[in-house]
Amino acid sequence: MVTPREKTNSLLEVISELFNAEDSFFDPPSGVEKVERVTFDAVRIKFVEKVDRDLLYRVASEEGYIVEAGYFAPRVIDKGTIVARVGSQSDPGGESDMFIYLFPPFVEQMSMYRKVVGARDGVLDSESGRIDLERFYECNLRVIRLVEKYRRSRYESLRRKLEL
Repeated sequence: MVTPREKTNSLLEVISELFNAEDSFFDPPSGVEKVERVTFDAVRIKFVEKVDRDLLYRVASEEGYIVEAGYFAPRVIDKGTIVARVGSQSDPGGESDMFIYLFPPFVEQMSMYRKVVGARDGVLDSESGRIDLERFYECNLRVIRLVEKYRRSRYESLRRKLEL
């Protein structure tokens, strides 16, 4: 049985659904073509247009991140860890993609790298091996907020201007 998809206004709903199931039951919000979980900790967000780098830099700075770019696609960095990056020409959606890196909900799904970062950020208690749910949600929501703020600034502000 195919479940009808509902339109959502939030990336948080779509991403939360991806972490709870294999697929989301929501259509992506405005400006987003597709959202998919590529690995246990990586989510690919395909926007309808190339990522506006200047806007991403501004939003990332407002949210307390730094952005590094050079011969590689821009990367949003938090305490030395990449939390998001713009797609490159070799990615499926090219520069229309943004990848975000979240903590998976189960320790068994975490790579060794994620476990180290999780221990550093207080998400994972290195002695007990348990996830601190408060820190887990805080860290993941901060990354999702970054992309949601970018999306709303890029697509919903424009929509409002066109409707006026």
